[in-house]
Amino acid sequence: MNVLLISQCSKNALTETRRILDQFAERRGDRTWQTAITQQGLETLYRLLRKTARKNTAVACHWIRGKDHSELLWIVGDARQFNAQGATPTNITQRNVLRHEDENDWHSLTVIHLLASLAALLHDLGKACLAFQTRLTMRGPMERNLYRHEWVSLRLFQTFVGESNDAQWLARLIDPTTEDDANWTQRLLRDGLDPAARENKPFAHLPPLAKAVGWLVLTHHRLPMMPAEDGNGHRLNLGARVRNLHAAQLEGLLDKIDAGWNERTDNNERKAIEPYWQFPQGLPVVTNA
Repeated sequence: MNVLLISQCSKNALTETRRILDQFAERRGDRTWQTAITQQGLETLYRLLRKTARKNTAVACHWIRGKDHSELLWIVGDARQFNAQGATPTNITQRNVLRHEDENDWHSLTVIHLLASLAALLHDLGKACLAFQTRLTMRGPMERNLYRHEWVSLRLFQTFVGESNDAQWLARLIDPTTEDDANWTQRLLRDGLDPAARENKPFAHLPPLAKAVGWLVLTHHRLPMMPAEDGNGHRLNLGARVRNLHAAQLEGLLDKIDAGWNERTDNNERKAIEPYWQFPQGLPVVTNA
């Protein structure tokens, strides 16, 4: 193998390492040696340097593996004289010279990560409802949901936020109280049951940050779809093409989203709707940790 040896020794250690290295390799400068050597010869050189090493000894060995590639094999003595690749620093500074953050286009990556993590924690709250829990134990074919669990989760999150601004509900999330969490279901707006739910649509009332979290909660499985009707005013299956769509309908579009954009809710029987808004086992929102 072809090796390059670099000495960063000082004082008497430099004289001693020169004496040893001169026996194995040719000098390429005052502190550099190069030679072709066998693995056995290299191991012998390593042992001799280790045996005579002092506190000022610092020798690095590089294996020259190609025209533009070398590999650090070992360092004898003070490894602080070299970096992790065996290179010798010419200067040291604590200034941010490289400025890696200037090359990063994801200036909001941390915020995106936190919002996604928060939405992930909230997304499955709706699965605590009686309707979903019943489906888990059912066998055979199941009827279509009247309200999907992500919509129920969004309503629960809206209930938690209430009339608070972003700073206030985040503070309550950081330091929750049993009294506050226990009232989630009592203040819940139940689509299909409470008349107030028709007017109090989530995205029309949530503050900006809560609106972003709510959007991630709702859209985890699929995007909301504007309901479409046929020529007789009958609602079509969700995802059907909306006729006569025009630009004016896009204004304030987010504020118009209700449960009908997440699942077709054409069953008005109270008995069928109630299980989607009942939580016999409570909500997984209060812990002792």
